[in-house]
Amino acid sequence: MHQNAPNRLATLYARYIDDRDFERLSEIMTDDIEMSAPEFKCTGLAEFTEVLQQLHQYSATMHLIGNQFGEWKDGGYQGETYCIATHIYEKDGVERKWEVGIRYQDTIVDCDGNPLYSHRYLNVLWDLDQPLKL
Repeated sequence: MHQNAPNRLATLYARYIDDRDFERLSEIMTDDIEMSAPEFKCTGLAEFTEVLQQLHQYSATMHLIGNQFGEWKDGGYQGETYCIATHIYEKDGVERKWEVGIRYQDTIVDCDGNPLYSHRYLNVLWDLDQPLKL
């Protein structure tokens, strides 16, 4: 089975998002991926990629991947990935940091030997917006 796939996919997801390399998401997600959160729901990779364009308003983001728990069963994976997503932006001449604590609820499927996300739910635990002090 693909024991390391959840970590690999989460790490690549963070990298592609932070690098704004959205076209590479097709390497780790099914075409009919469902991404959802309390504020939105996207069905399909094209729709999700379009939503991601809003990240261009930030000068930088960093998705820090943490704990992962889950289980492979019947050829698929159900689990969760902890993440702290940091977004840097400027408002009224002041650099700010918007941080979001997330517990992604992940579903990974095997597509011809290639593990891919088929669903991710962003369970937002908290968010914090404050001036950035260097």
